[in-house]
Amino acid sequence: MLLKPHHRMYAAAFLLDFSVAIALTALPFFIFERLGGGPAMSGAVGAFQMAIYAAGCLLSARYVTGARSGLYLAIIGVAAFALPFTLIPWMTSPLVCGVATSLPFFGLALAWPAMQSWLGGEPDPEARARHLTGFNTATAFGFTFSPLFAGPLYDFDYRLPFFLLFVVGVVVVLLLRSLPKEVRVAESNVSGDADDSEADTFSPGLLYASWGATLSANSLFAALRSVYPSRVETLVSEGNLDLWSGWQPAWLLSVGPATAFSWLAFILPLATVASFTVLGRTKSWRGRFDYMVAGQLIAAASLIALAHTHSVGMMLLCFIAVGANYGLCFFSSLYYSLAVASEKHRRAAINEGLLGVGAVLGGIGTGYAAGAIGLTAAFQWTPVAVMVAVAVQVWLLRR
Repeated sequence: MLLKPHHRMYAAAFLLDFSVAIALTALPFFIFERLGGGPAMSGAVGAFQMAIYAAGCLLSARYVTGARSGLYLAIIGVAAFALPFTLIPWMTSPLVCGVATSLPFFGLALAWPAMQSWLGGEPDPEARARHLTGFNTATAFGFTFSPLFAGPLYDFDYRLPFFLLFVVGVVVVLLLRSLPKEVRVAESNVSGDADDSEADTFSPGLLYASWGATLSANSLFAALRSVYPSRVETLVSEGNLDLWSGWQPAWLLSVGPATAFSWLAFILPLATVASFTVLGRTKSWRGRFDYMVAGQLIAAASLIALAHTHSVGMMLLCFIAVGANYGLCFFSSLYYSLAVASEKHRRAAINEGLLGVGAVLGGIGTGYAAGAIGLTAAFQWTPVAVMVAVAVQVWLLRR
């Protein structure tokens, strides 16, 4: 192979998240246009997907450590995700479609922790941090650029995105099969000793606190992705969206709400990628929970600004803050999860599970609050919930 093993893992990660974004982009339109469903059905399916993912990660955490090879679980998981989506274009029942598009996320619950654990087998902490940077950057770019392909393909023929998802899934399986077997701790004392000695520099509560920070950060991330589009739609329909401080150029008046929100949806994961890049090349954040506290508070404050601003420029700055905070919390918690070789697969599964829980809470919680008390009030009160979450994290850290 021309690529080194960890580079092939980056490619697999990029393509797997590319396929996930294909599913998430095409499925709502399939529900609207082919099944006669509405936003409620689409939202329920999305929440159920993330609930399956979270439950799968948390339930599998008890058993994955004893697996013969984590890569076997990753291959099975990718196949279990891609194959059911291939059948979606021929489904006519909303219930069957909802189940068939939700259960595959259990496959992702097997695949992602196994792929992360494989990278965690690197005994050198500096190389491990660089590999995690490459891996997480690849996933973020896959999720960012996939909709640019899935949308036009769906408009041309609604079956094409699902066919592309299947093809991409096959390529991911082939890439994973090309990788060398994961070296288990019992087979390499050097790897285990290196990981465990490096982990001794972290307090035991730091891992648990960082898991709480990841849950909180992804809740904010999910709220912007699933709830804030309604704010943008309202501003555009009322003609109140401006570029900055009341400046409203003529071209902005012709922009539709989906296009306007696409700028924000693009910058959100891009800020996460930038955060990954910085963390992978620095050390000052390691063992420092105050960085995550500051990130969460800044991101929470951004939601207050988003509740009131009419400015695209301010929205972009706030989305950058939330995206960068997610990158900081997730990268840190994943790094701590992989620090002890004997526990890295199990802890990576728990970390991913809490990530899914955060997506469910952020989407459903903020959405329900916005429907009950209005979006402005919901976003204004969200920082209070974040401060409570930070207090719990600090308690975990000290305990």
